[in-house]
Amino acid sequence: MARPLARFVLVLGLALAAPACAAGSANGPAQMPFVQPAPVSDEAFAGSLLKILGDGSRSEERQKLLLGVVRRQLLHAKARFSRGAEDRATQSVFGAMFLMRAGEHSPVVVDAETSGAIDGAITRLSARGDIGRAKVLYTLRTKHATPAERKEIEAHLAALEQFKNETLTGKPIERAGDAERTSLGMALLAPEHIDAAVRDIDAWIALGIQGNVNYQETGKRPSPEEAIEIARSLGSGAATIVALMLRYGDVQGAIDHVLSTNARRVTDPAFFASVKAVEQRDDASSWRDLYDALATETSDRVGGEIGIDPELYAAARFASLVEAYRRDPKHARTALELSRELTDLGMAEVAPLLVDGAISDEASTQDVVQGVRIVARAIIADSSAGDVAGASRTIAASTRFLDRAKTLLSHRGGASAIAELRYSMASIVLQGGYVEQAESLLTAALDASPKASGYLVRAQIYRQTNAFDLALADIASIISTKGADPVDVADARLLEFDIRREQGQADAAKKALASALSTSTAAVEQRKSGGPRARALAALGRVLQAYGDRDGARKAFERALEAAAGDRELLGSLMLQAASSSLALGDRTGVKMALQKGVDAGARQEDLVYGAIWVTLADKQTGASPDEAAFEILEGAAKQPTWVGRLAAWARGKLSDEALALKASNEESRVEATFYVAMAKRARGTPSEDALRLVASSPLVHSPEVKIARELLAPRSALEIPKDVKIP
Repeated sequence: MARPLARFVLVLGLALAAPACAAGSANGPAQMPFVQPAPVSDEAFAGSLLKILGDGSRSEERQKLLLGVVRRQLLHAKARFSRGAEDRATQSVFGAMFLMRAGEHSPVVVDAETSGAIDGAITRLSARGDIGRAKVLYTLRTKHATPAERKEIEAHLAALEQFKNETLTGKPIERAGDAERTSLGMALLAPEHIDAAVRDIDAWIALGIQGNVNYQETGKRPSPEEAIEIARSLGSGAATIVALMLRYGDVQGAIDHVLSTNARRVTDPAFFASVKAVEQRDDASSWRDLYDALATETSDRVGGEIGIDPELYAAARFASLVEAYRRDPKHARTALELSRELTDLGMAEVAPLLVDGAISDEASTQDVVQGVRIVARAIIADSSAGDVAGASRTIAASTRFLDRAKTLLSHRGGASAIAELRYSMASIVLQGGYVEQAESLLTAALDASPKASGYLVRAQIYRQTNAFDLALADIASIISTKGADPVDVADARLLEFDIRREQGQADAAKKALASALSTSTAAVEQRKSGGPRARALAALGRVLQAYGDRDGARKAFERALEAAAGDRELLGSLMLQAASSSLALGDRTGVKMALQKGVDAGARQEDLVYGAIWVTLADKQTGASPDEAAFEILEGAAKQPTWVGRLAAWARGKLSDEALALKASNEESRVEATFYVAMAKRARGTPSEDALRLVASSPLVHSPEVKIARELLAPRSALEIPKDVKIP
């Protein structure tokens, strides 16, 4: 329950009259010897991080592994910045820094490869006026900067210092609060700033105490700005000092600083007793109690005008959990909570390993279910930020625990629940082209809980990897599945058509396509509104595209988009399907229609950018004047430092073909760069078949670009819609 503001401003009583003591100097551990980071690959990251978390020694071997883990984490942060996931990327930089205790920091983790992470964090922190953290990162960046970069960094540091001096205004308590924020930000990332931060926090608390005493003695209320700082200093000042020392695992330092500063006069006795208990017992339970006590002391008031600094709070709780885990790695609650903290700090990959190690075969059902939820949350954290590579690493680390959970939850339908999770996991990794991992996940899910949609995705994988017999076997399973969704059946028949056509089996291909048509038309007639009807109409559009019926495909997709109005995510997906279908058919009108429907319905900007690029390509292919709506969408996105922004800049002629290719950093972006450059050349009449074949063979099964390339390269055949079929 939140404590009332009056506790801080009005009711501290005569205890506040005790004199303050000067802040002491922290006597932290000695600096570790200079060593080079051990090589840590993406594949080894989770296991290496688990070792670091479990081992609190200060050996040279651990230091090498620690720096290797930190360096790899910075590379993950750099990749997240490049994808535009700035919040998650910044937290990932903090995660890397929080792994290092006092004496473990080393400049070698920042080099030419990892500096992009530091640059991204500096930009983000500077934009929010976070002077302290930005200054520390600038200093780190300087150590590996070129002379020109160093000169630029020095100018930025001077500008930050000027900004700090210009903004240190207001009453003494307000200026003290600003100084506390800056010095705390610096100390959070670099332990050499701890003493200065403690001095600033002490001065800030002292002014808060004096402000409260003045009010009690005179009855004169402070200004609203002063009242906020008084409340913040008295309510979170002591917790701030303790949390800063906990961030570095220094309980003795926390005790010493509380006792030697004004923090002792505003510290809740129960909270301080929890700190002292760790000093006296130093066991897992005392560290867990301190973890809980920190939340109680702050009343979970984090951030805002009067709360404790959010990153400091996260760092202290993270460090407390790490210490508890080292003393009892089998404690389920500790492992689950630590997994949450690591996920939030951009290190989700280790969560399944922590959970698996702590959830025994005798664990309660509640703990097992909670463990599954933690793993799912870890996967979603990266996939929702567009980091499929990170999600893939977490999924790979989850195999053993999910197998065990399936057994441990067998009495509660564990097999089907884990199967559903694996279906979702397969869908995620397919976005990054991890087809082998997706196939393995689907096979495990289908063995436990078979369903038509699972067979369809696996069949699409088999088709893309030229395992045609396996694909056809899965298609047969879909057709024979009782109660299968007609849209899945139609897509299965359409996939069969694609395979038979490629194999040169004209009659079988024709028969499969006719079956897809009859199934999709029946689905449209059965479904009267909303998402189900939209999906059925989209399936019909895909079938009519296969027949080469431009007008019919366009009308079906247009109706699908109308039926999907109100469902932004579905509409964006259907817009891309409609536009890509029309582009493959050379139907400029259809591409423009799809984009306009997306604009009118408020589709996501990312979806609109791809639609706008396709309209631009269609304009070039047909020699039409540039579309105004597409121009505005691309112009608005071209300045964004994301992959989609770079594509928009390329489409606007602001980035060359070569520059676009150099900006591609993963399988998805490389395939897209190859595709769009090839399509632009194709529109100019330059041969592009080799590049399109490269795209068509990509493992990105669900990529629209791959589907378009495959359709453009497919053998042409004149197929007529059966006369006995009425298109609804």
